[in-house]
Amino acid sequence: MSRIDYSWRVFATGASFSVFGLGALVITLTAFPAIHLLSFDRRRAHRGCQYVVHLSFRAFIRMMKTLGVLTYEFRDIENLSHESGHLIIANHPTLLDVVFIISLLPVTQCVVKKSAWSNPFLAGVMWATGYIQNDDPMVLIEDCVRSLEEGSNLVIFPEATRSVPGQKMRLKRGAASVIAASRTLFTPLIMTCEPSTLTKGKKWFEIPSQKAHFRISVGKPVDPATLLTDGERLSKSNRRINSAIEELFVTGIEKHGRSG
Repeated sequence: MSRIDYSWRVFATGASFSVFGLGALVITLTAFPAIHLLSFDRRRAHRGCQYVVHLSFRAFIRMMKTLGVLTYEFRDIENLSHESGHLIIANHPTLLDVVFIISLLPVTQCVVKKSAWSNPFLAGVMWATGYIQNDDPMVLIEDCVRSLEEGSNLVIFPEATRSVPGQKMRLKRGAASVIAASRTLFTPLIMTCEPSTLTKGKKWFEIPSQKAHFRISVGKPVDPATLLTDGERLSKSNRRINSAIEELFVTGIEKHGRSG
């Protein structure tokens, strides 16, 4: 029975990602053009497309759960404000992290790695939603601050890429710079996956022997004012902010482990 279950999950995982890619193409060719054509301005069009992605991701994770690929639970999601101009920072253990986060947020911007814009299945989604590319650090900070000032919610992964199991967390300066420049409240979102799957360097078919269980919990908003000093060099502020973020992540991951 365990061998049958494993074989089914390999098949269902492949089928799920096929649906993901084909679904992205269909939406890009149908819903997104219609939304941009009927919207009064580009910002309204971006938000309409973001809402479609939100609904699609909700359906996708429910489909994966129904197929028996994974299970998941959300904790303290009442801490996740849907008000405008809200900044969410999250750790990044698996390929599905952004899917789970956006499934919780009806309308949000997201910082995405540059390679997504050249992916034939995802490029249309990137352009239609107005997601932010993490290519140029200075442009990234400007785009993120502008997005928050315009009232958009924003999701950033401080690690910039998936973490490697068993290795120390490595935070980049992007998220810390956005926090320092915008001085906006940020909400930590902690994700764990046991047993681990879809981690950095792993192929989609390299699944664990048991069904993966995702835990996603939302911390309380953090005021960065206590982490910033007027006139201080940005590099020093970044180190202090990243240290605080890392502590939040590590504490949250350990808490998941104790409660798991």
